[in-house]
Amino acid sequence: MIIDMHYHLDERMETMDRLLDQMEKFQIDKTALIAPMVDPFHVEGVAEKLAHFVRSLLTGFWHRLGLVAYESTVTKSGKFSILGKMYNIDQLPDNNLVSRAIKAHPDKFYGWIFINPAEKDAVGEIEKFIKTTGWIGVKCHPFWHQYPVARLDDAAAFCSEKGLPLLIHLGGKKDNGDFRYLPENHPKLKIIYAHAGVPHYQKLWPYAKSQKNVYIDLSSPYLDEPLRQAALNAMGHEKCLYGTDGPFGYPADDGLYNHGAIVDEIDRFPISTKQKEGILGTTFAGLAGI
Repeated sequence: MIIDMHYHLDERMETMDRLLDQMEKFQIDKTALIAPMVDPFHVEGVAEKLAHFVRSLLTGFWHRLGLVAYESTVTKSGKFSILGKMYNIDQLPDNNLVSRAIKAHPDKFYGWIFINPAEKDAVGEIEKFIKTTGWIGVKCHPFWHQYPVARLDDAAAFCSEKGLPLLIHLGGKKDNGDFRYLPENHPKLKIIYAHAGVPHYQKLWPYAKSQKNVYIDLSSPYLDEPLRQAALNAMGHEKCLYGTDGPFGYPADDGLYNHGAIVDEIDRFPISTKQKEGILGTTFAGLAGI
């Protein structure tokens, strides 16, 4: 079974019909959807080269400079900025969009409940949706939504009690990027750090590996193939999960998203077939109780 456990549903960038066609083409059995949170943008051309440069800073000697560059992509007014262009960030992503997709295609989709504790009661938002079939966990973005990880305490306690995984995209500052806070204050919480723990990468991996309930996903153009391999080497296959972060990056021949790109990279990992199956879906299925 292949489960894409990290995909942003945004029909402005990829229609439902194309998403379903791509899932069939690349034998992706299930996709876990996340509500859209930013205006459409594309990681290609100069933007792709810039992403590579920032990634090189974050994974090299100039890590601190990389953190500054990483944080600079979100303005004080709460917009995403790349190459001088500004894109609105939705402070309250609409979980109803994912709910409708799950109801229309229950055999294809799961859903993450997107929360922003800086704007709305997070536990109330989780309770609103979690009783409905298809929801498998909670998504949060303290980086783009600009709040400290500690603001997730109530949601983390709820998820820990209910056995729900929490998918989190960290920031680069001390408060919004504190990857030790949740494991140490909520030891039973199942945590997935998005994009191999960007922007901390190698600084996060030894800590995450030592924590029983902490995982990473391998999604997004925040990573490339060598960095995915490095994450696998550091964390072990049992701690790594397949996701795409589609429809961002990895353009196909038609200019839209290539759902097979990261699957192909994982298939090239020098590990056993069973271990690849774990990364591609079975580990996440066990983690999410599906």
